[in-house]
Order: sequence, then structure tokens, then C-alpha cells
Amino acid sequence: MLITFSAPHSIRSFLGLLRTNGTLVQLGAVVVPMDFMNIALIRQRKSISGSLYGGLKSLQDCVDFCVEKEIYPDVEVVDHSRVDEVFITLASSQRSGIRYVLDIKASL
Repeated sequence: MLITFSAPHSIRSFLGLLRTNGTLVQLGAVVVPMDFMNIALIRQRKSISGSLYGGLKSLQDCVDFCVEKEIYPDVEVVDHSRVDEVFITLASSQRSGIRYVLDIKASL
């Protein structure tokens, strides 16, 4: 399982989704301690791995995998007039999972 967001989150819910011998990979640094009991890993031989960015080959492998499996992010392109709205939305967690991209050219 690949987690690609670094916002604080409960890792326990993700560990429950892993099968025996499964590996959870955290891509990006989470700046708060993780909340799980190691017995949850030991009993079913689960593991946790991580990388700040994974390196170029790992990143390309991840992108290739996502293309093959048709896994795409939810992206919303916004111009400068909506930046305040986006920050409010992100702070209130009203739309989790959306990646906002600032369109610089449209903002000029």
C-alpha cells in the first residue's frame, strides 16, 4: 500500500487494510508520531517502509504502476482569485484527497 500524503493521519486504519506479509510505504515525511501498536505488525508479518521522495527510479516505477492500474489523483486547477478559498477548504478538511494546482499563467 502506498500513502502519498504527508499530512498527519492515523496509520492504524491503513494497517488494517494490509494483508499478511503486506507492506505500507509512506512517501513523504509525517511530522507527528505515528499511532500504532507493533503487535499489529508482528502477528501478521506486516511492515512499514518510507522515503522522503523515493528516488528517481522508485518515483518512475510508482508513476508507471499508477498509469498501468489507471490510478489518477483528483486535481483541481485554480487561479489566484481562489487561493483564499482553497486555503479555507484545506484548513477545514471539507474536500480531502483533492490536489490543488495554482495556474500561474491564468493568474497573470
